[in-house]
Order: sequence, then C-alpha cells, then structure tokens
Amino acid sequence: MLFNRAFPLRTVWFGLAAGLLLAVTGSACKEHSDATAHPGKAPPVLVAVAKISRTELAREVVFDAEFRPFQDIDLQSHVAGFVQQMNVDVGDRVKSGHLIAAIEIPEFKEELERAAAVKHRAEADVHRGEEEARRAELDIAKTDAGLKRATAAHAETRTSLDRLETVSRTQPGLVAQQELDVARARETTAAAQVDEARATQASARAGVSVAKSAIRALQDAVLVADADIHRLQARLAFTKITAPFDGIVTKRFADVGDLVRGGLVPSAPAVPIVRLVSAGKLRLVFPVSVSHVARVKPGTPVEIRIPSLGLKLPGTVARVTGEVDAATRTMEAQVDVPNADQALIPGMFASVALRMDWREKALAVPLTALSRGNPRTALLVKADGTLEERVVKLGLETASLAEVLSGLTDNALVVVGSRSQLKPGQKVKTKIVEQPTAD
Repeated sequence: MLFNRAFPLRTVWFGLAAGLLLAVTGSACKEHSDATAHPGKAPPVLVAVAKISRTELAREVVFDAEFRPFQDIDLQSHVAGFVQQMNVDVGDRVKSGHLIAAIEIPEFKEELERAAAVKHRAEADVHRGEEEARRAELDIAKTDAGLKRATAAHAETRTSLDRLETVSRTQPGLVAQQELDVARARETTAAAQVDEARATQASARAGVSVAKSAIRALQDAVLVADADIHRLQARLAFTKITAPFDGIVTKRFADVGDLVRGGLVPSAPAVPIVRLVSAGKLRLVFPVSVSHVARVKPGTPVEIRIPSLGLKLPGTVARVTGEVDAATRTMEAQVDVPNADQALIPGMFASVALRMDWREKALAVPLTALSRGNPRTALLVKADGTLEERVVKLGLETASLAEVLSGLTDNALVVVGSRSQLKPGQKVKTKIVEQPTAD
C-alpha cells in the first residue's frame, strides 16, 4: 500500500487509534446491554461475603469518666502561730503520721509554766489542809478524853452529894449545912465542866469538817489547774501538723516564718498549710444518663478503659448517689480503683463500659451485610452461586454485628459491603472475608 507523501503520517495514526477505540467501546456497550437484559447469562461478579456463625454478643454503653483522689484535704493548723518548720514540698510522698510542719506560739511556754505553778501551789495548799485536818482530829481525841474526865468527876461529885443528902434526911443534924452546900457547889462545877468538854468536842469536830471541806475545795483547784495544763498540752500537740493518711503533697501554701491563723476561731478561718491527696486508691467518677440509672447499682461489673495508658481493667461500681441531677439529668456513680504503683494520676480521663445486654451463642450477621430499609434484608449466596434477597428479623445489635432471629441459618454466605450493582438471581463468585468481632 502506497501513501502519498503529502499526507501526514501522524494523521494516519490518529485515524487508526480512533477506529480501534470505537470498536472496543461498541463491544463493551454490547456486553453491558446483554448483561442488563439477561442477568443470568452475565459473567460471574466477584463479591466479598461473610459466613454466618454463632458468637457472643454484648451491647455496651460507654461513659466518660475521671479519676479523682479517694481522699483530698487541706491540712490546717488548729492554733495560731508562726511556721517554725516545714518538712515537705510539692510532689513529696508521705506516710500516715509523718510530720508535715511545726507551729511556734511565742507565749505558749509562759502559759504552760504559769499553769504548772498554779497546780503546784494548789497541791501545797491541799497538803496544808490535810495537816490541819489531822491536827483537828487529834484535838477531837483530846476533847474526848477531857469529856470523859469531866463526866467521871461529875459522877463522883454527884455521888458524894447524894450520899450527904441521904444522911441529912435520915439523920438530921448529923451533916453540917455548910458541908452540903460545898458538895452541891462541887457537883454544879463538875456539871459545867462536862458541858464545857462537850462544847470543846463539838468545836473540834466542826474544825475537822471545815478542814475536810477546805481540802475538797483545794483538790478541786488542783483538778482545775491540771485541766488547764492538759488543755495547754493539747495545744502543744496541735502545733505538730502530721499526715492523717498516706498520700502526695500536691500544693504548699505556707513557708517557714509565715503567720498562720488557727482553725478553731470561727471569726477568722484557718489558712491551709498543704494539700494532701491519697493516691493509693482512686475514685473513678462517671455520670450515668437518666435512661440507664435503673441498670447501675453497687456491685454492677464494668470495664475501665484508659486510652492514654492503653489499659483495660475490670471494675465494680462501688457507690451511686441515688439521685438524678436536675440540671444534667445524670446520676453520679463511682468505681474504686486500686493504684498501689501510682501509675494512675488524679485528674486523668478514662471510659467506663457497662454491659447492658448479652447473648452467649447468638447467630450473628455483620451490619455491613444488611440493608438500611425496613424490613432489613441481606443478599444470600445460594449453593449454585446465585444471589437471593432474604428478609432478616434481628435481635440484639452491637457496633458491628446483629443477632439473627430468623431469615438466615448457620454457615450461610451473605454479601458484605456495597450491593448497588447486584441483583437477586445474579451469578457471583465469592471471596470470604473475616467476620467482625462483637467488640
């Protein structure tokens, strides 16, 4: 074949390429037209399928949560004074009973010495009162003896007088009148001495009672002074601020030399010394929406997920407030999380997964194999490789799987993914893909 030299070679090549393209396009259009008109005669299409199987299904609800200290307090001074000693700083870990700080009270030493002196003086007064009481008891013994002597003398003089009066009556003139008068005077004097001894005895007994009353008053004064000393000693104990539990110092509010107010004065609230946080065990706090509060109670098992550490921990709800907040329509729940290694830090965020429903051996189909309409359908690959659309009744649904109640059987193959180009009765080739897990 000869070409005219005047005709460009490039034009020839363009003409041949255009003819070839038209031929291929015409053939493709014919094949597409045939496949549309006769779907059973079209070549099999490769589709991704999943095999229906039984698995454990669980529907869970995930709540955002925050780790909080199990105990979080501001340590304050009970007494006013100057910070004499500060033994901790931010980040220090302390044990229960560890000395955090010491407070100095300038006038405290003088007050304690004054109270001790008052007690010493009261005790000395008690000793003197006891001595006086002993002397008064000795006086009672002396007055008892004097009363006995006076009583005996009075009895003797009375006997002599009776004898003389008897003789004078029976033998008049035998006893001189003067002798009778002397005897009567002696008897009267002896009786007066008895009365005097009795008065002395009563006075001595009253002195003992007075001395014992004075002793009791002085003993009360000793008790008052002792109570004052104990009060001051209690204040002395308050000057030592110790850790009430194991924890971490997260803030420090005072330095050596600072004047701090005591916490026992209502008109002047105390200023904290340090903030102490217990981190050996944490509270994981999360809000439960009002639609789920009936399912959350103490003892409910949960799964704790900490994305920042890549950890998943089992847990149990420890406590709930039992009240739905009117503003947020949520109820607060807490999980106690052991933290012996201090890996968890208060303020970290986590998630709490709560299992709401559970099926042990459920027939599960991937959600990607189901239509979005109602009723839900799936494309089943039959034994001869053709497609059949099945209406599927579903039960429990998770994020990736759904429980099949009817419409599909074990080991059935269903198409997953897009099926916009697929129709029932179409011949397909299958490629099994791994079925998603319940998680």
